[in-house]
Amino acid sequence: MKQLLEVAAERGLYVEWDPRLGSNLRGYYDCDARTIVLNSRGSLTVQKYALAHELGHAWHNHAWTGDPHADASAERLADEYAARLLIDPIEYVRAERLVGPHAGAIAYELDIAAEVVTVWQRILRKVPRVGYPTPLRRSDRSA
Repeated sequence: MKQLLEVAAERGLYVEWDPRLGSNLRGYYDCDARTIVLNSRGSLTVQKYALAHELGHAWHNHAWTGDPHADASAERLADEYAARLLIDPIEYVRAERLVGPHAGAIAYELDIAAEVVTVWQRILRKVPRVGYPTPLRRSDRSA
């Protein structure tokens, strides 16, 4: 959490906690005030994810539009930003080798929310596989 708070401070963002946020709201980013408000009733794991997610909104300069399509796209980008902040690729590989591909088991190993692992796995599926040329067979070389 300390590192995430340092990232926020470096970017000139304020972070506040509010116990009055509803149980379904982990936090929000107020673009005009450059303030991230986190639900103080969430666990530390949830608060870390919420802070990383809201840092993603700040990074992309998102503001709530009320347009479901635009807001859904903004949420996806903020989730992906959070996953990149919270997951070290080498640690992810180590955890997956240890416990397999189950998001919950990996999350437990990495001490992060399972939702973050799910987003990370979605990012990995988006990365194109490296294609290598098929070597010529001996009969093809002579032609």
